[in-house]
Amino acid sequence: MIRAIEFPDPAEFRRKALPGSFHADLTQGGPGGAAFWFFCPCGCDGPSRIVIGLRVKPSVSPSWAWNGSTSEPTLSPSVRQLNCSWHGWLRDGYWEAV
Repeated sequence: MIRAIEFPDPAEFRRKALPGSFHADLTQGGPGGAAFWFFCPCGCDGPSRIVIGLRVKPSVSPSWAWNGSTSEPTLSPSVRQLNCSWHGWLRDGYWEAV
């Protein structure tokens, strides 16, 4: 498991590039949801962007429901990285591979 560290500042998030870190941009995403940027927990290329909804999965696909927590974030369903094949969950602030 790897801890998901939140970076409120997108520039610092990109500069540090820590595996498993994330930046939730609630201003992006349009009507489908907000943007959740993260560096893959495996440490491969990044950052990646997914569409999230606050406590509800947006109707656009693919998308994820986010619990809204920056200290103990949870996403549902699981996350699969297409470029490296990492697959797992972000639950209670930790990335866990399947």
